[in-house]
This record gives sequence, structure tokens and C-alpha cells, in this order.
Amino acid sequence: MSFKLVLPYFKEHFFKIASGIVILLTVDFFQLLIPYLTKKAIDVITYNKNDFNSVLKFGVIIVLSGLLITFLRYWWRIFLIGTSRHIEKGIRDNLFYSVMNFKADFFDRTKTGDIMARATSDITHVRMAFGIGITAFTDAILLGGATIGIMFYLNSRLALLALVPMPFIAISTKILGKKMHDYHSDAQKSFSDLMENMRESFLGIRIIRVFNFEKFINKKIDSYSLDYFEKSLKRAVITSAIRPLMILFLNLSLLIILFYGGFLVMEEKITSGDLVAFIQYLSLLAWPVMALGWMTNLMQRGLSSLKRIEEILNSGKSVYEKENRKEVIEKVENIRCENLMFSYEKNKFVLKNISFELKKGEVLGITGPPGSGKSTLAAIISGLYEPLSGKIEINNKDLKTIKIENLREKISYMPQESFIFSGTLKDNIVLGQKYDKEKLENALKMSCLESDIENMPDGLDTIVGERGVTLSGGQKQRTALARAFYKSGDIIVLDDPISQVDSNTARSLLENLKILCETKILIIISNRISAILNADKILVMENSEIKNSGSHEELIKESRFYKKSCQIQGLC
Repeated sequence: MSFKLVLPYFKEHFFKIASGIVILLTVDFFQLLIPYLTKKAIDVITYNKNDFNSVLKFGVIIVLSGLLITFLRYWWRIFLIGTSRHIEKGIRDNLFYSVMNFKADFFDRTKTGDIMARATSDITHVRMAFGIGITAFTDAILLGGATIGIMFYLNSRLALLALVPMPFIAISTKILGKKMHDYHSDAQKSFSDLMENMRESFLGIRIIRVFNFEKFINKKIDSYSLDYFEKSLKRAVITSAIRPLMILFLNLSLLIILFYGGFLVMEEKITSGDLVAFIQYLSLLAWPVMALGWMTNLMQRGLSSLKRIEEILNSGKSVYEKENRKEVIEKVENIRCENLMFSYEKNKFVLKNISFELKKGEVLGITGPPGSGKSTLAAIISGLYEPLSGKIEINNKDLKTIKIENLREKISYMPQESFIFSGTLKDNIVLGQKYDKEKLENALKMSCLESDIENMPDGLDTIVGERGVTLSGGQKQRTALARAFYKSGDIIVLDDPISQVDSNTARSLLENLKILCETKILIIISNRISAILNADKILVMENSEIKNSGSHEELIKESRFYKKSCQIQGLC
């Protein structure tokens, strides 16, 4: 594990951090000064009873020091704890940006709940470690070291005896800190599983209710919740043990000071003021010693969480890697796929030796039984996945060499799952692109959504709810179609575009597609033969490869699957 993740933020806020540490040291100085002034005042009261002015002077300085400490404490917290908030924001932004740009295979193997846990709970632990944790470290070393030095200056023998319990603090902290790290890692992994299962349950709440599945889901969540509770309890037990141990050893030190220090006062080897100062310095030492335990707790959690965040950042590969992606295409003239091979798992190919070629104005239809690799091929053409071997070329340039932003500008992709974001219908169609009223109206017309929008309460500004809950299946599909048409890429890839619409709407959509394909390269994946029968070329995929290819008439003669599909659908 490295600290590269947090170093940029330390450099960015170096002045604030340095200022905070200087202010913190100033506070520590005045904290150390107050017991010494108290000692002087008590000695004056004890041995020079008539010197009221000196006592008053010491009292005023102590009060002013206390007020200054209060004022300065506010500012070191602003500079140091405030900076930790900037670190938290920076890491969260970095994590989100990186994950958003990871290749699609990262999301195939990583649970959403795991990402969410690391983006929330783990980042909070990192912030605590590099905020209050660093402050605690500074106090533990500097304030603690200075306090011990002054105690030795006042009386080395008494200081030495008072510090006898301290090594036990270091030993117990080291042992408990190791356990803290292990228990925290286990608890965070369990929290990730709990988050993923809760997310999945909320997402599938309608299915759970329809199938009377609540008891099973409740039992499942209880199991994950109990696992997280038990592992968090182990962590809490260790955390709870650290502070009492610190207090125990500090009280032993106080006992030594009271007995042996009292004896020295009676022997007149130290003054009453020295004894009071010793007790006050021991009270000051309590914070650094407890801070040592607290810091160990925070740092162990923070470092463990930082490691988990780095694991996420290192496990995904960005699609924006620049070294090989330098090509730019202006207008797409052709696309060629040659001997394409792809697998999600090792030695288990979902695409084998896929080859075809298309020119501008041509339409490719793809059909085949479920699981034959049709949707995977669409995702690869759209740049979501990279083939294991073979290649796809656009304008004779390998897809892997084209700048990803440029590639995405040229491709409009409608996936099989019509994902709808919460928000308005207009937002779902425009989807962050520059708003163009004419383009939007054309996209609505092409996707046959106009009449539906007229019947909606707020038209295009209608809120569609999470995942488009207020829309029908057909409306969701046509919204996804309108999104692809509005983008108007040179290559349009439509995966199952008419599966959820009635026959009349499907017929209208197909007529609109004929107009669209005159200036585009159009790839349509569908098991409804009516969607692809007029395509320039049709591919029939079976068992992850192209079984047959040709025109509608040719495939009726050559492909058993195609002919049977036509017969079932009444097209031959």
C-alpha cells in the first residue's frame, strides 16, 4: 500500500496544514506554561504569603493563556480538520471518476454494494485518520515529549517512577492495534456484503412483494446484518479496551506521584508547587497517551480503509488510457469486423470468429437463439468491451486506437435493457448533451413517442421516477430509442428495439428506421424477423458464432433457425 492517493491533497493544502501545526504547537506551549505558572503561584502562596501582586499576576496570565488556547484551538481545527474534509472530498471524487471510467468488465466482477461501502464508510475512516489522527499524533509526540521533559526537569526520580507504567501502554497498544486492523478489515467486508444485498432488495422490491418473498429476504438480510454486527462488535470490544487501559496506567502514575511526591514534599526535597505541577503535567500527559491509543485506532482503521479504496482503484482499467488511443475519425464510412473472439471467463468463448463488413447506408440484421452472443457483439461494437483477439475497424482504423471520446461520439447504442434515470423524460432523452429543440422533436417522432407525451401531465417535463417506474415497458424502450436517435451517431446499434411494443407501433418504428439508415450504418439485433428482413445482410448466430449469413430470401433456404422463426411469426 502507498500514500499516493492522499499526497496530492497534502501538497495542495500544505499552507493550511503547516499553519494548523504551528497553531497547534502554540496551543501546546501555553498548555505547558499553565502548570508552571500554577507552581509559581502556589510556591508564592506557601513561602511568601504577603506577595499578593505576584499571585494576581500569575492568575491573570493563566486566564489570558486559557482564553488564547480556546481561540487558537478553533483555528487549528479549521486548518487541520478542515483539510481532512478536503482530502475526503478529493478521494471520493477521484474514486467516483475512476470507477465511472473503468472498463465494463470491472462491473461484471465487482458488486455495487462493495463500491458503495468503500465510497462512504471507508473514505470516512481515511478522513478521520488523516485529520484528527494526525493531530493526535502531533500531540502524542510533541506535547507528550515536552511534558515528560519538564517533569524530568522538576525532579528526575519522581518523573522516572511516574513513567514506569507507560511501557505497558505501548505494549498493549501494539497488540490491540494489530487486532483492530484485522477486525476492521473483516467488518468493512461484511458491511460491503450487507450494502449490496440491501441495494438489491430495494431494487427488486416489487418482485419480492409479488412473489411473497419478504420472509426469505428478511432472513437473508438478518443473516448479513448479524454477521456485520458480530464483526463490528469484535472491533468495538478492542476499541473499548484501549481507553480504559490508558486510564488505568495513568492512574497508577498518579498514585505514584501522590505517595512518593508527597513524601518528597514532607522531606522538603520538592515544593508544594512542584507536586501540584507534577499532577497537572500528568493530566496533560493523559491526552497524549490516550491520543496514542486513539491515534492507533484511527490510523489502523484509516490505513485498512485506504488499502480497500486502493484495491478498487487498482482493480479496474480505465477506458481512457491514452498511449494507444490517438486516432480520430471525422465521418464514418465503413466498419469491419474480422475474426472477433471474446470471453467473459477464461477458455469459455461467447463470440468465435465473427466477421462482417458494412458501409455507410447499409443495414446489418443479427438474430439467433438466446445466449448466442448477440448482445455481447453489440456491446463490443459500441466500445464497452475489447475483443480478446481479432479486431474491429472503423474507416480502416482499429477500434482500440481511436480516442474513446471520439469513438463514443460516433456511436449511438441502445442496449437490450432500457435503463431509465430518475428525473424528467426530457433529461433521459437529451442525457447531458446540448439541448436542441428540433433534434429532440425529430427523435420523438422517430421513436413514436409524440402521442404518449401528449397524454402525460407535464409532457417532456414529466418526472418518470426511479428506473422509470411510471413508464410502461414499451415507453421505456421507446425512450431509450429516442435517446439513441437524439445522439444521432454515424453508427447506430439497436439491441432488440421493438420487443416491447405493439405491432402497429413496431411497423411505424421500422418505417422510420428505413429513413434513418440512408445516411448511417445501422445494426439491428432482434428475434422479431420483421425488424431485420429488409436488412442488406443478416447474420444468424448460434453457439457463439455466425452460423449463416445472407439476405432474407437466402436465409429462408439456408438456415433452419431463421426459417422456423419466420414460420412462427407468419412471415413465410
